[in-house]
Amino acid sequence: MTIAVIKQELAVASFSKVYSLDDVETALNDLSDGASEALRATYEKMLKVGNLRFCVKPNRMPSIDDLAADLPNFEEPLADIRKQIALCLETDDRLELMPMLLLGEPGIGKTHFAKQLARLLGTSSHYVAMSSLTAGWILSGASSQWRNAKPGKVFDALVNGSYANR
Repeated sequence: MTIAVIKQELAVASFSKVYSLDDVETALNDLSDGASEALRATYEKMLKVGNLRFCVKPNRMPSIDDLAADLPNFEEPLADIRKQIALCLETDDRLELMPMLLLGEPGIGKTHFAKQLARLLGTSSHYVAMSSLTAGWILSGASSQWRNAKPGKVFDALVNGSYANR
């Protein structure tokens, strides 16, 4: 039997509410008889899975230098991330990185960088291929007034994901 050891930084996880169960229950009860079954099923799923998600807070500075050495194209965003983690370590706040837009030619490692950063921080990532995105509602969701409306990718990540860090 072979046992693989993966070096991973330790993180402290607490829980955070990502939505109000009372509000979801009220919305479910207020649905009309003709309301979309998909919307009803979404509300029921939200109640079933609950509203608590992990919030990661590193207990020490992760080894960002290794990531910077592997991905030299990302020195600038990693410097910003290092500062944000340092501030987080000095407070009781959970880790919440400022949103960033990664621009560059195909193949420079944007997706790889995001996945490795999530791994390093002990959280998850969700991938949306923007090159094949045909409509903005894929991210945000379509209005419930549309017959076949569905929640967007951001909603899916919060309801079906395990983490509430942003």
